[in-house]
Amino acid sequence: MFPNLMQKAGMNLSKYITSNVMRQNFAESSAFFRNVVSNSVRTESTNSSSPVSDADMPFLHFRPQPLLDKSSYKKFISPRKRANKMMTEITKEAIAKAHNPQVHDVKFRVGDAIEITMVCQGGVNSKETQKIRGVVLGIDRGGLGTGVYLRDVVFGDPVDRKIPLYSPMVKNVKVLEKNFVFKGKRKVKRAKLYYLRDRLPQETRVTKY
Repeated sequence: MFPNLMQKAGMNLSKYITSNVMRQNFAESSAFFRNVVSNSVRTESTNSSSPVSDADMPFLHFRPQPLLDKSSYKKFISPRKRANKMMTEITKEAIAKAHNPQVHDVKFRVGDAIEITMVCQGGVNSKETQKIRGVVLGIDRGGLGTGVYLRDVVFGDPVDRKIPLYSPMVKNVKVLEKNFVFKGKRKVKRAKLYYLRDRLPQETRVTKY
């Protein structure tokens, strides 16, 4: 028992001694480096006409610097993981280009009744449009793939649709009624209202025919 304790104590003592020696050597080497750099800078400053201040010495960049001005700060873009960053930038540019204030600036929530005007045929520039109504069951946010789940009852049959909001076919979004599901009696506290698919069709009926 005692030899094991002595052996452990010797090992701990040796680790302590080596760690202290390494710290002392590091401190001595760093102090030596600072002295050499400061002496070289001072000799250069004596030879030159203008003296070098302490703030211009090269070893001072190891010290904590004051906070930069956020207005002039530009985030460093690392060349690593380039594909992910490039894809993010391309997606942001595409979203900014496809932004439509009549669609994306309209504020609606899950449970509201909305009406979406979109092109039915003839291409993007066609004037043949149709209006799609329904209750918002959920909003799928995913960049350019952002879409809305709508549910309505048309001629007695329930119809579910997912409409991409960044599609060029979508021209306009209009809010028909806020909190259509509960008629304003209580708040909608869920992000997805898929359980309404199992309820009576009259609860999600927006269209009058």
